[in-house]
Amino acid sequence: MWTRKTDEELKTENEKREKSARRTGFYAVILFFPFSIFISKYIGTKSRMGGNTLLGPTLTWNEILKEFPIIFFLCILFGLSMYLFTRKFRQVSSLICDSCGKIKRYDKIKDCDCGGHFVFLDDMKWVENKETKNDNRKEK
Repeated sequence: MWTRKTDEELKTENEKREKSARRTGFYAVILFFPFSIFISKYIGTKSRMGGNTLLGPTLTWNEILKEFPIIFFLCILFGLSMYLFTRKFRQVSSLICDSCGKIKRYDKIKDCDCGGHFVFLDDMKWVENKETKNDNRKEK
């Protein structure tokens, strides 16, 4: 049956989500930085017609070192945006009735037909009913 999570469970779950969002942002910076240097060195940076590179002229290692602060700043911005995106928008949009267990998508209606109230599915957990387990064992 569905029951509400305790405040401690909600707190630990929020801490896990926050840690996961920080980890995602950090890994985005770490992975995007060498990728952007590879693009600058081997694929090209500016669009032009003709030539032997995909996007235009490539940068030399000296030019990459001169552009290092800009590249690093853009990578930090990318990592920060990934952190904010995973922290803000990674939420389940399903609601569940706290009395009958009916599940629906999020909308403005908060009251169920049975008289219960819809709450976010993240705030609930499934626990096995002990009476149901005992009844199933007796039937076998």
